[in-house]
Amino acid sequence: MSDAFTLLLSGWLAAVQVPEPPPTDDIQWLAPAGCGSRDALLARIAERRGRPLEPGQARLVARATGSGPRRHRLELEFDVAGRHDARVLVARSCAALVDAAALVVTLAVDGSSGEAPVPPSEPLDEPPPEPEPEPESVVPPVVPPEPALEAVPEPPATAEPLAPPPPPPRPRRRPGGFLRLQGLGEFGALPGPTGGVGLAGGLLWRWFRLELHASYLAPRTDRAFDTDIRVSLVAAGALGCVRLGRRALEFPICLGLEAGGLPGAADGPGGRNSSVGRWLAATGSVGAAVRVHPRVAVWAALHGLAAIQRGSFVLRTGHQDFSLHDPSIGSGRLALGVEVRFGDPR
Repeated sequence: MSDAFTLLLSGWLAAVQVPEPPPTDDIQWLAPAGCGSRDALLARIAERRGRPLEPGQARLVARATGSGPRRHRLELEFDVAGRHDARVLVARSCAALVDAAALVVTLAVDGSSGEAPVPPSEPLDEPPPEPEPEPESVVPPVVPPEPALEAVPEPPATAEPLAPPPPPPRPRRRPGGFLRLQGLGEFGALPGPTGGVGLAGGLLWRWFRLELHASYLAPRTDRAFDTDIRVSLVAAGALGCVRLGRRALEFPICLGLEAGGLPGAADGPGGRNSSVGRWLAATGSVGAAVRVHPRVAVWAALHGLAAIQRGSFVLRTGHQDFSLHDPSIGSGRLALGVEVRFGDPR
């Protein structure tokens, strides 16, 4: 009877001495199926500490997820002795995550209380048994090393640099304009060398100019077959020019057409007669312009003209026609002037 009472008392004392596991709300282990459990974590903590956790000693929330083949991630948040901490652990297996979490909690609990983790106790009164010799034919299995635990710190929250705003679009350059007054000298179209005046205007781009001009050449007189012939030239034309050169010096090279009329009057034995001959010529020029002010330039150009249609003046008699003036197919013209510019894009 006494032996049965002793066994019953010993069992009751053993049941009283085993601490209750922490409540479920204090220790939470959230992981996919097959990736450890809450009981495995508590057992591993108790194994490392030498004693299990007491109720209220630590609050723990662990979330395990798979982040790739043979790569698992554990987000760990725990409160110990009023101090909150969080870690992120990465390992190649769930077992390694459980062991790592147990180590972190053990260090946090025993470090906050000033106690070192206690290894499992072993009886010291008996000498450790000597290992038995293994047969020579038995080769011990090779145990692969436990995968290393990698701790990945949370990257600091840094604000990404803002991209600089795109540069504003460059305003499109509008064409400028010009107006030019020029004096003319001409040889070839009239009975002799002559002079005149011209007015030109147009548009200016950075490397091109479009020019419209009007010109008047003073009349010249010649005498043939007892008849005086007096001829002048009135014309208008259009030129397209390439603007070579830079800064204050410009070299325009132009091509265009000129059309107009040759007013003529003949005074001879038969009386006084007048008529207007047609004038159409292709023209090309090479010039130079020197800018003496942001809006003012001195202009000089040499024009060459090839007559396509030119009116001839003829004295008609009953038996024969006599030519009084026949403009040359080719003629030359010199222009000198002052040009005023408005909004030159150069």
